[in-house]
Amino acid sequence: MDDALQFLRDNPSEKPITAARIFNINAKTLNTNLRRAKLKAQAPNPIYGGQNKILSEAQIKAIYKYVEDSYFAGYGASKAMVFTAIGHLRAAEILPKPAPSWRWFQSFIKSSSILFRVVKTKPIAQVRVTTHDISAVQDWFGV
Repeated sequence: MDDALQFLRDNPSEKPITAARIFNINAKTLNTNLRRAKLKAQAPNPIYGGQNKILSEAQIKAIYKYVEDSYFAGYGASKAMVFTAIGHLRAAEILPKPAPSWRWFQSFIKSSSILFRVVKTKPIAQVRVTTHDISAVQDWFGV
């Protein structure tokens, strides 16, 4: 089938029946294949979904600005903080809307990887933090 289609592309003056006879293919099958290829070339694939946007572009920019401001303030923004901020934005709309699901939030962060960078950290145990206390270090070295 592919050889017959390539033959017709290389020789546009030839008829499909000729290619079908040369390559021993059913003529109707070849014509159906040609018709489908022609229709596919004319109409691009339709885009499904995307009509139910949770956040507008302005809201996404506001969330990004919130994350950026908290980063420059020195404490960053956790996932919970960003999720809560999105919930507050949705509640503050003219027609208040419920907060999105956590699953939506995860896919939003993943799809917006250019805007948001997720850093995974381990929490430091309180015991380890207290060992780095100034008085503990001075006692250790006998100062």
